[in-house]
Amino acid sequence: MKEIEEFFSAYKNAVWQKNASALLKLYDAEVVQFDMWDRGYYSTLQEWAPEIGNWLGSLGEEKVKVDFEMIKIRQSDSIGFASGLIKFQAISSQGTILRSMKNRITIGFSRFEEGWKVVHQHISAPVASENLTAILDL
Repeated sequence: MKEIEEFFSAYKNAVWQKNASALLKLYDAEVVQFDMWDRGYYSTLQEWAPEIGNWLGSLGEEKVKVDFEMIKIRQSDSIGFASGLIKFQAISSQGTILRSMKNRITIGFSRFEEGWKVVHQHISAPVASENLTAILDL
């Protein structure tokens, strides 16, 4: 990515196309990933890559539409930071929304010779204090 803004369209396109390789190319090999599912923490791209492959490979005929909202980007010459909301919608082969969720996302970027890469990503959801369940529709 030449610019941080490119991350958001590249991420959306890679997920829609179920292209794990294209998605993983957005991340540095030493990325730290805090996720909402299963293990919840990955310290390298090598650890996290199988989860991405399993997720996109498990979709069958479904596709996932990703939208980003309220994205704010701050950057210097070599470091960047973005935060906002990420919405996932599972779409049937007939175009019907099957399920969806919206989470918070924070992303740290570093500029390398080949361009910007994600070095830190954190996806989360607030928890309702009365029943300790995640609030997935912000």
